[in-house]
Amino acid sequence: MENNGLKKVLGPWSVVAFGVTNEIAGGLFFLSTQIQGNVPGAGDWVPWLMVIGGALTFLTVIAYRYFFASGLVGAGGEYVIVSRALNPAAAFLSTFLAWFGVTAGMGALAYSATKFLSNASSSIGWTTAADYLKTDTGILLAGLVLIWGIYLVHVRGVKLAGVLTVAAMCFVIFVAAIIVVAGVITTPAAFEAALAAKLHLSASAVVSHAKVQTTDTGAAFWKALPLLFFGYLGLSTATQTGGEAKDAQRSLSRGVVIAVSIVTAIYTVFAFSVYHAVPWRIVQGLTALKMTTYTTSTGLLGLVMPGWLSSLLNIFVAVIVVKTFLPYFLAQSRWLYAWGADGVIHGAFSRTHSKYETPVLALTISAVLGSLALFECVLMHGYVFGVSVRVFSVMLVFFLMGLAMIAFPKTAPALYAANESTMARARTAQIVTGAAIMAFSAWFGISVLFGSLDQPWYLQPGFQVLIVGVIGAIVYFSGKRKRLA
Repeated sequence: MENNGLKKVLGPWSVVAFGVTNEIAGGLFFLSTQIQGNVPGAGDWVPWLMVIGGALTFLTVIAYRYFFASGLVGAGGEYVIVSRALNPAAAFLSTFLAWFGVTAGMGALAYSATKFLSNASSSIGWTTAADYLKTDTGILLAGLVLIWGIYLVHVRGVKLAGVLTVAAMCFVIFVAAIIVVAGVITTPAAFEAALAAKLHLSASAVVSHAKVQTTDTGAAFWKALPLLFFGYLGLSTATQTGGEAKDAQRSLSRGVVIAVSIVTAIYTVFAFSVYHAVPWRIVQGLTALKMTTYTTSTGLLGLVMPGWLSSLLNIFVAVIVVKTFLPYFLAQSRWLYAWGADGVIHGAFSRTHSKYETPVLALTISAVLGSLALFECVLMHGYVFGVSVRVFSVMLVFFLMGLAMIAFPKTAPALYAANESTMARARTAQIVTGAAIMAFSAWFGISVLFGSLDQPWYLQPGFQVLIVGVIGAIVYFSGKRKRLA
């Protein structure tokens, strides 16, 4: 019933969609405004920080599009690049951290998606369903249905998953466009009038509670920028379609450019439109007043919308959160597939179904572990070990990609000589681009490790990275001994 090999059925827009839908999730509607509470002083820098975040992401796109995509494409995405161009052990350990983080994130996503579904049910008057989805039993059952439902979609075939992901991308763009239009046509005066009419608060009273009244450029760049950049972390899912994309070198090299262009444009226009309507000091004041329901973009602009549209947006956001399972399953399972194909873990993980040509074992492990993470979330009331590991792991992978650009001629001279990309012989451009990627990824990685030192030691990313890293090292070197035996 099994064979080896993935079915090449994904068109270029499916490649784009897997990247876009992983990058643009529910955070689009929360992060751009709630950053004012997380980093007091970010102020009106936020839209510009979105532009800068997109520009930094384009550095990795340059590396992939104009250098690595010449030959280093395949299931596993950046794992293929780093393992071939730099070092197999470093590639496995960095992507193992990312895999563990996505696994934890799958449970956290199932937990939060149920919360969003509860809010959506409440907004349309389904109070019984809303109340049930707030219980532990309701969260578990709904979360498990979501996890295993998307699992079945992926088992049935990546082509079906790709079609649904393209539809999800179009839906995300549609919902973002509603918010953008609302922000553009709403003046600050109109928003302040709606604030007074619906919340019975004057703008001046709200602003008086803001922690800071002036923009802090240092806080914006050193604290807010790394947090906002996390919205761009889903790019790797586009590269992980390398084993299933038609004309992979061409599709992936173009797909990552299009995906990041779309995401950067949406994040930037979205942020500018929201802050056109809502003064940032009001967001700060509402945060200080603990009115967090109204510190999201949908909560803020919902004040100036008709009630039916505001309720509808709650449903839309719940759907957007749920669709994130589609790229999550692809990323999680294709790392397992790539490691199995390389013999790092058991080769059974690289086998595919004889009919559907999907890595069923890898997908099943993903669903099982995601379900366990959901159980942990419920038991720990939303906390799940390893979620912050994903953020650091992406920075580590980016850092290694930058290092690979610089070290490639020495670490893999034959592959480097065979490279026929645009940058293949532009050695100075390779070094400059690689160093720039290493610089910003090191900066953001350090901010992840040291930005949570006020938390208990077991919640700190550094501790979690250490634990997961040790597990990864045991897996890798145990498998290496078996391969050498």
